[in-house]
Amino acid sequence: MKKIVFIFFFLTIIFSAEYSYSQLTKATIGVDGFTCSLCAKGVQGQFESLDFVKSVKADLKNTFFVLTFKSKPAINIKDLNSAVTDGGFSVRDISIVAKGTLKGNSTSGYWLSASNIPDIKLIDVGGSFTDGDKISVEGFVNLNDISISVTSIKKL
Repeated sequence: MKKIVFIFFFLTIIFSAEYSYSQLTKATIGVDGFTCSLCAKGVQGQFESLDFVKSVKADLKNTFFVLTFKSKPAINIKDLNSAVTDGGFSVRDISIVAKGTLKGNSTSGYWLSASNIPDIKLIDVGGSFTDGDKISVEGFVNLNDISISVTSIKKL
């Protein structure tokens, strides 16, 4: 009985570590059109109302927001865009930081698989990677097709 409890405990640690390891953790969203703190406060409130957002920090001088995310529920990147545009402003860019598993290959293309986002296509992946590699990636989101233009990628 002690062996079964130990094995269960060990597997729980492994799977929970894998789950928490693999996720979109941060996004920086550049916003055009706001000129005062009241405008920024409105957009910040829109972000805070999204159930997957953990925290929001505004940078009024450089007109961007830094968001961190909860591990659950899943993040909808289109909702981030809507939070800005519904307030009458426009998204300049969205950069992300994520850890996850690489899917695909250099012929068919690469995808980032993480626990709190749907699989996202990666564009401009440089280096030698194989399907199943654990990676850390940074890049800019293309809102038209919800892909990520990679600026930095490394194996973990």
